[in-house]
Amino acid sequence: MNRRLFWKILIIFGIIFYLTFQLTWIAFSIYVGNKNQRFLNHMPTKVDMIAQLLHVAGEDETLNFVAHLPERERSLLSIKLVSPVNEQVNILNDELETPTYAYQRMAAAPDGTLYSVSFKEDKEDHDTKALFNMPMTIVLLGICVGLVFSLFLAWNLTRPMRLLRQGFFRVSQGDLSVRLFNKLKPRRDELSELGKDFDMMVEQLNILLSDRQSLLHDVSHELRTPLARLQLAIGLAQQNKQNIDTALARIELESERLDQLIGEILNYSRAEMNNRTDEYFDLKDLISVVINDANYEANHQLIDVHFNLSPITHSIVKGNSEQIRRAVENIIRNAIRFSISGQAVEVSLKETGKYLQIEVKDRGPGVEESKLSSIFEPFVRIQSPQLGKGYGLGLAIARKTVIMHNGTIEATNRDGGGLIVTICLPYWRKL
Repeated sequence: MNRRLFWKILIIFGIIFYLTFQLTWIAFSIYVGNKNQRFLNHMPTKVDMIAQLLHVAGEDETLNFVAHLPERERSLLSIKLVSPVNEQVNILNDELETPTYAYQRMAAAPDGTLYSVSFKEDKEDHDTKALFNMPMTIVLLGICVGLVFSLFLAWNLTRPMRLLRQGFFRVSQGDLSVRLFNKLKPRRDELSELGKDFDMMVEQLNILLSDRQSLLHDVSHELRTPLARLQLAIGLAQQNKQNIDTALARIELESERLDQLIGEILNYSRAEMNNRTDEYFDLKDLISVVINDANYEANHQLIDVHFNLSPITHSIVKGNSEQIRRAVENIIRNAIRFSISGQAVEVSLKETGKYLQIEVKDRGPGVEESKLSSIFEPFVRIQSPQLGKGYGLGLAIARKTVIMHNGTIEATNRDGGGLIVTICLPYWRKL
């Protein structure tokens, strides 16, 4: 398996950890060295003070004073009795070796005895000078700890990548049942959110493929009926030449139905493609144009379409005006289709929160409560005497368009009979 990312993370973080470890050690060494240097700088003064005390108070008082000094200062100090033959006897610390003195003073006690007061070089000071060379134990410790840390970090970061890679491979093979969020959820970080987005993507793909298969099934079913009637008309014309005019009329009618069906399928496909060109338009003016066109058709059926406009701040919407016009027109035409002479279709526009709400009300037969949620599905038609006038794609196109514009659409039965279709679209606001 290709693990270039794993090795990159392992090597880079290993080097960074080791350098950080070494720089920390160097900084500590400098701090200790400076502290030792400050300590050593005041030792000559301390030697001079002890020599003066010997000269004034004698050996007993001096040793009593030295006994109360810090342990490290006592270990470095040396007070020696100088004999007449220049032999020195250390009366403070027993020493077998001959130390190297960094500073030395001679002092005579009140009784005339001669003493040598000095302090020797600090071994710890020499050790701190070697710290910059990094002892081998520290080097090995830094390498091992850095390696373990980098190994864990590399594994922790590349494991979700491997899961995602495997997930994408399974999706590419057509397996849409793969889910990753449950495996990445314990991380509680951006990678777990990525797993959640992956699951949403796969779920959406599954829905889209299911919808596509369902649409293909419905399209083939809808096309089969007019094609069967076309074939029947052609067969009758071939069998009976005298009824050829009747057969041609039927062929022409079924051809028109096929053309209408294919046109609606194309419109539904365009709405599903979600490739709109955004623009700013006035929703109030757009609805007024749609209602004028609808009245031109509805007045012949003695049906009136009213427009009720409530006070609103503004009605500017960002989106594709042609797609919104077609969606609103489909809903109004659907309301006209299920209305009878003397009835009215009411269209209203008002402001609700951050949305502009369009309501289309009719006095038609309404829809069974159990079927209200399905009337926006493609090729779903309400059982009605007006059934033959459509293919069940108008409301499906409207829903696709509204959702594409970040809006909502729903249908409810109207008190006293009829249907209410409500569309909510976000109005444009300055950020």
